Order: sequence, then C-alpha cells, then structure tokens
Amino acid sequence: MEYPIWHLTTLGGGFWIAVIATLHVYVAHFAVGGGLFLVLTERAAYKSDNIHLLEYARKHTRFFLLLTMAFGGVSGVAIWLTVALLAPEATITLIHQFVFGWAAEWVCFLGEILALIIYYYAWDRMDRRDHMIVGWLYFLFGWLSLFLINGIIGFMLTPGQWLETRSFWDGFFNPSFWPSLVFRSFFSAVCAGLFGFVTATRIPDEPTRLHTVRVCSAWTVLGVLAVFLSGWWYVAAMPPEQYEMIVYKSNRVAHFMQYFWIFGTATLIGGLLLALKTPKALSFTMALVVLLVGQGLFGSFEFIREAGRKPYLIWDTIYSSSILKAHVPVIDQNGAIASAKWAPPELADGITEANVKVAGEFLFQLECSACHSVHGPMNEITKRTVQYDVNGMDAFLTGMGKLNKYMPPFIGTPEERMALARYIAEDLNGHAPAAAPPAPEMAEPASAPFDPETSEYTLVGWCSRGMGFFSQNDKWTLLPPMNVIRAQLVRRDPSPERVMDDVTITYAIEPDQADQALTGTLELNADAGRFEARVAIPPYVKDGAYNPLPLVTLTARDGSGAVLATARLAAPTSDQMGCFNCHSGQWKQDGSGVTTATVENILATHDRMNSTRLAETKGEVRCITCHDDPIQSAEGNADKPNLSAAIHGVHAIYMAGRGAESSCLKCHPQSTLRGQHEAVGFTCTDCHGMIEDLAVSLLKAEQARGVPGAGRIMARITPRTLPNKEAINPRKPWINEPDCLTCHKDFAAPDVDSAFNTWTKDADSLFAARRDEMDAMHCGACHGSPHAIYPATPRDNVLPLQYMDEARPLGAGGNCTVCHKDPMEYPAHHPGMGLE
Repeated sequence: MEYPIWHLTTLGGGFWIAVIATLHVYVAHFAVGGGLFLVLTERAAYKSDNIHLLEYARKHTRFFLLLTMAFGGVSGVAIWLTVALLAPEATITLIHQFVFGWAAEWVCFLGEILALIIYYYAWDRMDRRDHMIVGWLYFLFGWLSLFLINGIIGFMLTPGQWLETRSFWDGFFNPSFWPSLVFRSFFSAVCAGLFGFVTATRIPDEPTRLHTVRVCSAWTVLGVLAVFLSGWWYVAAMPPEQYEMIVYKSNRVAHFMQYFWIFGTATLIGGLLLALKTPKALSFTMALVVLLVGQGLFGSFEFIREAGRKPYLIWDTIYSSSILKAHVPVIDQNGAIASAKWAPPELADGITEANVKVAGEFLFQLECSACHSVHGPMNEITKRTVQYDVNGMDAFLTGMGKLNKYMPPFIGTPEERMALARYIAEDLNGHAPAAAPPAPEMAEPASAPFDPETSEYTLVGWCSRGMGFFSQNDKWTLLPPMNVIRAQLVRRDPSPERVMDDVTITYAIEPDQADQALTGTLELNADAGRFEARVAIPPYVKDGAYNPLPLVTLTARDGSGAVLATARLAAPTSDQMGCFNCHSGQWKQDGSGVTTATVENILATHDRMNSTRLAETKGEVRCITCHDDPIQSAEGNADKPNLSAAIHGVHAIYMAGRGAESSCLKCHPQSTLRGQHEAVGFTCTDCHGMIEDLAVSLLKAEQARGVPGAGRIMARITPRTLPNKEAINPRKPWINEPDCLTCHKDFAAPDVDSAFNTWTKDADSLFAARRDEMDAMHCGACHGSPHAIYPATPRDNVLPLQYMDEARPLGAGGNCTVCHKDPMEYPAHHPGMGLE
C-alpha cells in the first residue's frame, strides 16, 4: 500500500523470483559446501602426493571462483533488486528487523571474497600451511554467511516468539533455525559433490579421475541421505499451522513433495552410477544431467518451503500481496484503492461503471499479481478462474483465505471485490454475465372432475418436498430424483371420515413425461393415516423440454376396482442446480441439468480441499458413501459432516453477505419458492435464515455429535441474523425444519416475519407430515406442498380449483363442503378457518 506496483502480467506471479532465486541459492549452497570440498581435496592431494589431484583442485578453484563469485554475486544483487520491487514491504521489514544481522552477513561475504581471491591467485605464492589456512577461513566465512542468512530466511517461515516480543534474537533463533541449518549444511555438501562431478569427470589422468568422481559420489549420496533425515526433522519442527499446510492442507505442496522424493532418488541413483567406471565423455554428460536433477531436488524443496508460509511473505505479519495483516481492518473499512498511495488518479472519486475496468486491473495488480501471471508460465490466473462467471468469481473472492489458508483473503470493500471479480471474469476470461435460466413453458392444467352435489368421496394429495431437487449424472449423484406423493381419501358426509380399508390409490404421471413407466400404487401408512409412494420423477417431457411441475393423477378404487375419486396435483421435481456458476460447464439442456464437465470440476475441487481422489474414481461417485443424509436414509462415515451440513457449511464461507437471490437461488432451482409466502415477499432466508446462519445451525448439531471437521468449518463463518453462534439452535437436516406455528401462533395471522431458529422436533412435526387438532387430516392435504402453499402457480393450484373453483386452502373462508355435506359452524380442524 505504501509503494508503487511493479506492473507485470505474462512474467508476473513470482516468475523472476523463481528463476533467479532457485539458481542463486543452488550456487550459494555450493559456495559453502564447495569451500570445504576444495580444502579437503587440496589436503588429500598433499597427503597422497598426487600432482594430478592437486592440479584438479587448482582448476576446480577457478571454476568455483567464477561460478560463486561472479554468477553468485550478480544473481545475489538481482535477488535484492527483484524482491525490493515485488515485495517492498517485506524487504524493508527484514532490513529494519535484522539490520545488524545483514551487516554481519555482509562482513562474512566480504571475508569470503577476499579469502577466495587470495586462495586462488596466491596458489603458488604461499606455503602449503598458510594456503590451507586461507582455504579454511573461506569455508568458515561461507558457513557463517549460511548461518546468518538461515536465521533470517527461517524467520519468514517461523517467526515464533518474535510475533509477541519483536526481539531480534527471538526472530533469528526461530523454531526452524537449527533443523534448517543442519538441512542446508548437508545440502551444501550435496552441491559440492554435484558440482564436483562436472570438473572431476574432465581430469585427464584416469586413476585420479575415477578416485575423485567416487569421492564426489560419496559427498552426493551420503549428503542426500542426510538431507532426507534432516528434512524430516525440519518439517517435524514446524509449528502446527505450517506443519499442516506442508503435510496436509496444500495440494500444491503435495505435488512438490512428490518431486522432492523423485529428484532426490534420481540424484542418489545418478551419484551411484557415476561412481562406476565409465568413459570420460559419457561420465561428463551424466554429471551435467545429475547436476540438473540436483537443481530439481533443491528447487522442489524451495517451493515446499515457500508454500509452507502461505498466505504470508512473513508468517502472520505480511500477506503475499505485501499488505500488512495489522492494516486489514482499516483497509476493509476504507477500501484498498483509497488506502493505496499509488492508485490511478481516475479512481480518486470512487468506482463507477466508466472506470470499473481500471479499478479491477489495479486491484489485480495490488492483490493478485505477486503470485499470479496473466497468460504466463507461473500460476496463470485464467486457467484457475475460467469456470467462474462474475458472481462465481465474487463468491470465490469472498471465501478466499478462509477455508483454504493457502491464499490470503481479499482485502477491501465489497464494491472493490466485485470490480476485481468483473475484471477477472469479464476482461480476462471473456465471460458475459450469466443469464437466468428461461422460464419453462407449461400448459395450463385441467382439474379432475368433482361435483359437490353428487360426489361421494374427496381425494386430496400433496408432496413431502416443495421441490424435489436433485443432481445426478453417470459420474456423480448428489441427490437422486425423488419426491414422496401423499394422499388421503375422505368419505363425504355430515361427519366425514377417512377411508383407509379396502381401497387402493394409484398414481400416474402426465403422459407427456419422458418416462412412460411412471405409474404405481401408493402404500398405506396406517400409523400416519395416509397413503404414500416414493417416486423418482424426471423434470423433462418427451421432446426434452424442462418441466419442473409435472402433473400426477391420483385414482382411488374400491376392492372391486370401481373408481371412487380422482384428483390431480403437481409433483415438483428439478435438476436445475446451479453448480456450473462456480464449477465450470453449463446447463445440460434447456436451462437445467448438470454436465460431466461440472461434475469433474466439483470432484477435483473436493480432492484439492480434502486430499481425496474422487476424480480418479471409476464409475459413479455417491456423496452418501461418506456423508449421512436423512432424506436418502443414508448413514455415511461417523467422522464426516452430514451432506447438508458439509455443503451449506463450505458454501456459506464463499457466499457470505448475500441474500437469497445471490446465495440460495444460485444453487437451488428457481421454481423452489412459488406459493403464498413468495406472493407476500418472503424468501428462503425468512424461514431458514441467511446462508451463514443456516450453516451454523447444521454444523452445531454435527459438532455436538463429535464430527471433527464441523468446528473447523464453523470457525470460518460469522452469523448474520443472530449476534453469535451460541444463540443459534442446532438442527438436523430434513428433520428439524422451520415450524409454521412460530409465525402462525394459534393458527392466526403472523405477528413476526421470521421463523428462523425454532425447529420442528422430529419428522412427524414437519408441515408435510403434521395433522390437524383432530389428528385426522394432514396440513398438506388442505394447504398444499411445502414451498407451494395455496395460492401458488396454476399447476400447483389444480387441486383447490377442482374442489372450490378458487386457489385457496381447502375449506378456507368456511367452505367446508369439500368434505362436509352440511355447513359447519365451528373450526374443527384448527382455529382460523373463517368460522369464528
């Protein structure tokens, strides 16, 4: 925020650091280990009186001088220049905190330069003893430089007590100091052996060449084995958060950990092969190959170490975007653009439609370009965001850094977050704003016959789910297509009675549905006083058009097969799940359905976040294999959150701060809410709570039953409806739902506008299963299916229109002749029926 931005696109994302630093640090470790290798080789030459070995030591010193002093010195300056431009805040913090440490290191580096120059240029001018002393001094200065730099580099990863004390010594002798020092010392020995191969394979004298190559092999092989052991100590010494990031949390670290073992094993094998007697030309080629493999070993280690401190440059102090963690609350309040001293002048008066692209591009440079390039080789941004439309990108930025700690949070206002989302989705990826799915064309329904004068029976029906949403294809089943059709048959009389004996009720889906076999019989549930059937209903007609409200014809027959009554009702079903908004792909057909591309992205995301391998599964992945789901009567793993808690918990992190239209209905079908409540302006959140509150209620129940991950997810969520998590009552999905009587106390008109946080106690208390005060008729029999309380859509209204010629709950306004042949004078089923 205090410094201008080095504007990089293609070669951004840490490209220059990756190129310059890995090469420089590889050579820098050689500068330490190679110094010891030189003096020991010279000593061995004197002891064996081997002039060929002594000549090799002299030539290797020249190679060593040119590589470590010339290339090492220039690349070291390049590192300082690059980090100062890319991460000025972190650079100035390191200088201020360790000014005396840097001064000491520069003294040691000057000692290295002088000692090495004297060592090489005075080779024939000094006696052996003095020359050897100079060689030992060079190694001492080199190792002390490593000692000092190691403390500062380790501080960036594990500052330890410095976070509280701000003490030089606490920062320098940080938790990873000693294991890192041992690891780097051994790696310096490996580098000495690897670079030694390059010159040793060129020795003209064959016995000396073979002996020296085998010495280099010993340095390499034993050094790599020591690196493996000290590397384990290094990782084990990490504080818990960094340890988890390296070992468990970061999918990227896992890849580089694999590379580390692959390159390490290849270096071992290469070192052993070079020890064999091979032709000079071949051994030199092999030496170059093994040297490059060693670079891969060291590069993978450096990437692991860098990844271990993500999302910070200096752990818990400065984010990778160079923003101080302590400044985040102020920047979130005032805005990133207003807080940046070098923001474009056209943004001085705020973000407008005219300058939103400029704002988005600047915010990308400010908060993203340190790690991500645009169409470049390092962390290319469009490949990672191509699946998102604007709203999906905004959701990702909202949750960034909360669940996956590898990335920092977006820092700034919601308006700035949307500007960045638009820049990435629209300008970089070329996504137009996603259009709402087209409204399905459904024919006006005709009601079944009913004559209030002559009909002897009333057949009523409803569905247990207001929208039987599902998501399924050949690779994946989140929820299968399923709804429960329920019915009651009433013999009309001055004192009506339910009919459950010697009667059969069948169902038939309207004949234009895609599957002609959707007919069957409702089974009697005597304890509940109803008939019911669980049916998988497709939301498509024969020509493939989307129809979320297919009509069902119910037919009641007596024991002889004679028809007693018929009725029609809508059986809501939909696979219009908006997963593709964030997970790639598109609608499968006609504004609904999930494609294989979307499913593959979801599975890959699950694998990345949870270290699973679902994307590699052959055949169908069923979520209930691991996650409980009461609606599917499925028991998953006891240590995993139930399906609803897991999905809503994770998505609440990314969709925080949004209303129903931008959260619930981005995922759930557009036709979910369509009854009386929608008509008066209610949305999903008025009953179920904002997505954050809904998630907390589900996760609290999972935490209470001991699910390990529930608390971790819930810790990232802040409630919105109530002041804290403690005030939210836990609930089990599909069982503990909003209770109608929270608002409609004593069945009267509501005096509150939210049913959130008062749940039904069990499945029998749900609206679709609850019965009246006579314990006879179900609420759904008169009022319709959940989410489609009469009056609703023309298709939902088909049943009340059959019996009353008006779209109201059956019996509303004192119209009791639906079942009662004589007028009623009191509300037998419940108060508020219009008879008071």
